[in-house]
Amino acid sequence: MQIRRRLFLSNFMMFALPFVIILLMAGALYLSYQEAKLGALGNLAHDKQVVHQVQADIRQTVEQLPEGGAADWYPHFEELAVRMAMDNYHLAVVEGQGVTLFSNLTELEKLQIDEELRPVAFADDSAVFVFRDSNIVKYMFQRGGREYHVVGILSYDVQKGQGLLGGLYHSYMVFWLLAGLVVFLLINMWLAHRLSQTILQPIAALQKAARAVEQRNYGYRIKPVGDEEFAALCQNINDMTAKLGKLEQARQESEQERRTLIAGLSHDIRTPLTVIRGYVEGLQDGVAKDQAMAARYLGKIAEGTAQISRLLERLFLYSKLNMEAYPFNFRQVEFGGWLRQKEGELRQLLPAGELALALRPELGDNGGVWVQIDSMEIQRVLTNLIENAVKYHPEPAQLKIRLEAGCQSGELYLRLADNGPGVQAENLPRLFQEFYRTDMARSETKQGSGLGLAICKRIIEAHGGRIWAEDGRAAGSTGLVVCIVLPVVNKTGD
Repeated sequence: MQIRRRLFLSNFMMFALPFVIILLMAGALYLSYQEAKLGALGNLAHDKQVVHQVQADIRQTVEQLPEGGAADWYPHFEELAVRMAMDNYHLAVVEGQGVTLFSNLTELEKLQIDEELRPVAFADDSAVFVFRDSNIVKYMFQRGGREYHVVGILSYDVQKGQGLLGGLYHSYMVFWLLAGLVVFLLINMWLAHRLSQTILQPIAALQKAARAVEQRNYGYRIKPVGDEEFAALCQNINDMTAKLGKLEQARQESEQERRTLIAGLSHDIRTPLTVIRGYVEGLQDGVAKDQAMAARYLGKIAEGTAQISRLLERLFLYSKLNMEAYPFNFRQVEFGGWLRQKEGELRQLLPAGELALALRPELGDNGGVWVQIDSMEIQRVLTNLIENAVKYHPEPAQLKIRLEAGCQSGELYLRLADNGPGVQAENLPRLFQEFYRTDMARSETKQGSGLGLAICKRIIEAHGGRIWAEDGRAAGSTGLVVCIVLPVVNKTGD
């Protein structure tokens, strides 16, 4: 049975039986209430007129304030307080940082302001707020770059309001009220007992699941119990717990990446700085005895400075890519023709120029395959991959690279394979992390910043693609194979 139907029947029985009794006394109670209310609250139209008058007095006083400091305003606010007191209003002037410049509020009125006005966002003009038992007029203005709040408060006579319900206890309707409440209570207890049998068990299961999530036990699952709604809720909580587990795992991975980033950046900046510092101290101490040695020292300093500059440039680029704030210039490109145009520039990056370009037939001259890319950034990716292969090859002059491109299942794929030493299979998934090198000692900082492959990954992901590395020996090559996949688009007019 659905909870909605069960609750509907219970509520119907709960209210149908005492309805007649409550209806008889409701009219009399309402008339008594209105009479008491009118006697306690007085003339609301008159109160509204007074509020507008107080509002005008506050505005006029603020406009006439001298240009001096807050100390010069005290007489004006004191005069305003006298005028407001004639309408039974008290005044407080508070600087935006919480400093009270003037106040004649009672302790109760201070509590009313703290409790009622704190969460309200006021406009740059006066506003009236009517709360349970008070009228509050607030005016905000600025002087000298500071905000000031002028607050007037009117408290109603609490003792007068206490008579609101006094008449209710002196009428003959008290008997009927108590009788209706007794009947209502008995019916409610009987129905609550019946409902508890089908509701408490699912609630206990939900509480147990909540405690498990609180203890970060994201593997806990609830067995669906109870009515249909509870069973659906249990399933939703199971789904939520599974998502929280994934988010927690992602958070831990992000935290680890952040630590790696900080450690790598610290190391890669410290190393050239140490070199620069050593040569600068050598020049200061007169170690360079002749002009040639001094020039060599300055060259080393310039080399270290350039290394730090390149690292910071790449770090800035990576940061913008990571925050998705990099201004890409996407346009549709026929990829086969574009790659053939860039072949010469890519070949020049290899010491021996050993670059073999292999394009599948679908990337031919007849139409070709179109992609939506920022051509400069895709060229940056290919350049980084080739330069990375050159840096880590034991004999750069013997490096050979094969760049293969084709189209499969509506996606463009690129495979860049080299004949280098390759990477161990267990290190492949971490190859595109920030500052990750297979040399964990990180002694060869001259080989790169450690951000090149991470930048490649961010650029490809910004294009809606994927990039990963494979062991060339397992893929029929001899070194490392980097695979890139980009989505294909239909050619449209410029």
